[in-house]
Amino acid sequence: MSDLKKVKLNLVFISLIFIILFGCKEKKIIIDETPPISEQAIEKFTITQTNEGKLKMILEAESATINEETQIANLKLPIVKFYNNGGYASTLVAERAKINMETYDIQGVGKCTIDTIDNEQLQTTDLMYDASKELIYSNRDIVITNPGQKIYGTSFHSDTKLDNIIIKDQRTVIDEV
Repeated sequence: MSDLKKVKLNLVFISLIFIILFGCKEKKIIIDETPPISEQAIEKFTITQTNEGKLKMILEAESATINEETQIANLKLPIVKFYNNGGYASTLVAERAKINMETYDIQGVGKCTIDTIDNEQLQTTDLMYDASKELIYSNRDIVITNPGQKIYGTSFHSDTKLDNIIIKDQRTVIDEV
């Protein structure tokens, strides 16, 4: 065998060794670890709020997801019963809501309906409840249905019984019998 053929054969052989050694090198897969989200999922979620032994609110939801860092619970189909001095005042039903677990402030999301003990019904969207002031309010259009009349407005704020209500751009329609 000629020297040139031997050199070529050796180069091919060395090249194959390099290809095998460096081409089959194990690739390291790097996966960034994401910190775990501290959340709880609860079915049939209930909160009861009292003040000096008297009921203020009972909240029940089909389910809740609680973010433990922010103390915000995202609620599905919540029903909130409000009480004044321990006596029943009204019920809020919403599609979804968020509640601050530390302050008990509630943000109703989507369609919200409040039914009072006096047979009044308020309908709006995106309603808020300020627990420290015991006020409900919305900056969205509202309709209040009473026996014999409907009241329309562009926003409102009130106590939970709808006794002390202020309605912006109020318009009343009286039903004819």
